[in-house]
Amino acid sequence: MTTQLLPGNPPVTVRVGLLEGYERVTFRCSGRYRIETRSGELLREADSSELKWRLLREKSTPTRFLYSVLVASFQKRDEAMALAEQFEEKGFSSAMRQIGGPIEIEGQVIGDNTLYRVQVGNFQEENDARELLGKLELDYAPRLVREVLVQASGKLELFDQSLEQHYESTDGFRLVPEETTARMTLFGVRMNSGFSYEPMEDRMYSGMIEFYVDHEGDIAALTEIPIDTYLRGVVAADTNSDLPPEAMKAQAIVSRSLVIATKTVKHLNDPYDLCAHVHCQIYSGVTHQSDSVNEAVTATRGNILFHNGSIVDAHFTQVCGGHTEDVQATWMTPPMYLGRGVPCDCTGTMDVPDLTSEGGARRWIQSRPKSCCNLDGVDLPAGKSFGRKHFRWETTLLRSEIEEILLTKTGIDIGMLYDIVPIRRGRSGRLMEVDILGSLSNLRIKRELRIRRLISHTALESSAFLVEVLCDSQGNPMELVLTGAGWGHGVGLCQAGAARMASDGKRAEEILAHYFPDCVIDKRY
Repeated sequence: MTTQLLPGNPPVTVRVGLLEGYERVTFRCSGRYRIETRSGELLREADSSELKWRLLREKSTPTRFLYSVLVASFQKRDEAMALAEQFEEKGFSSAMRQIGGPIEIEGQVIGDNTLYRVQVGNFQEENDARELLGKLELDYAPRLVREVLVQASGKLELFDQSLEQHYESTDGFRLVPEETTARMTLFGVRMNSGFSYEPMEDRMYSGMIEFYVDHEGDIAALTEIPIDTYLRGVVAADTNSDLPPEAMKAQAIVSRSLVIATKTVKHLNDPYDLCAHVHCQIYSGVTHQSDSVNEAVTATRGNILFHNGSIVDAHFTQVCGGHTEDVQATWMTPPMYLGRGVPCDCTGTMDVPDLTSEGGARRWIQSRPKSCCNLDGVDLPAGKSFGRKHFRWETTLLRSEIEEILLTKTGIDIGMLYDIVPIRRGRSGRLMEVDILGSLSNLRIKRELRIRRLISHTALESSAFLVEVLCDSQGNPMELVLTGAGWGHGVGLCQAGAARMASDGKRAEEILAHYFPDCVIDKRY
């Protein structure tokens, strides 16, 4: 199957970081490529080679950063300035940083994602910034940010398997295809799944590929491609090719809206807009593309979600667990669309308790409500087994295991772990704030993703969970049993629910209207 490039200049291009942190990279080209330095110096005329190529890192120096603590982001400049001034009055060095700006497609402004960030401190050592971060965690949901002070440098060496062609560059390399059917396979790409293991696979890409020295002084690669080429690789990686067509179309519209809304406010220190991992959207090139995916992207070409005339930074989750979550409760960055969580209800008759209360959340998580993403007994292809597996889940962790994880990830020794106490839950029952009780100290954790990460080696499936502490005969905690609902942050489109709706005959527009109330689809290119 060949993906045809559309004629003319694409309405939107995307620079995607494919990999980083490699000492060597092996790849093979299919079709004619020319080799340049990243600054455009021609090293080899376009030619084809079925041999493997190897890229090695020679001497390199990592990037030097300035570190600060991001305490809050605002859409209004005055609000950001007021908070920065409050920190200055308390004796903290603070600054306001403006990011984002007007969003344009083919010369037309279709939105604005300008944000004003309040950053506190200015450190050359990361540990100093982390010390400040620890002091601000109780009152804010801070995170560490860094800004480039001195860019990384180094030399890369490129040669083919036969050792007949050899090139060196301190600028990096660019491989540019001379035909639309040309493909490059990168071998052993780490998939950065974010869960219990990090598998690798060989991935095939179309379009230009750049190799350069990353911030750690290792080898990195990126590509620059038209947005719909990118979406074909994203939808293929984030869904299954056997999804009902209307669910696939809904996913394509959501992914397109998210890319256009956020690509200028992520990875501000990197030479790319978006990474190829779960932090942005998983992009696997043409590795997993299928006719059904390509048809969904083509059928929805240019379709973007809007709310009251503003583009929607639409998100999606694998399995919401029966109720989606409020956007604003999940991330510290102000969303462009203040979407409220909704019941994942196919019939409109589901009885949903108050999931922000402990009693309501307990009844909900311990039951299996007849929501759209509850696929028990539903005749859907095997590819949707993730819905059955993750709608309700259970995991058991040793007390000592959690203590070690917390010490490793936070640097705080809480002593013996007594309990994990819920403080605040979101609309979907997901925990947004917990207290970790220990014999030496207590630890307050805020934000859904941080909770999932700090009490697990990688990340729990969701933060909609209950905690049961199992004790020994002396009353000392030994194990913690976590019973949970859903997979992912729960915001926006529920992929399992969308599959169910599509199999019941709902169109993509109806699916999106359910998960994104009061939003409309508009074709902008």
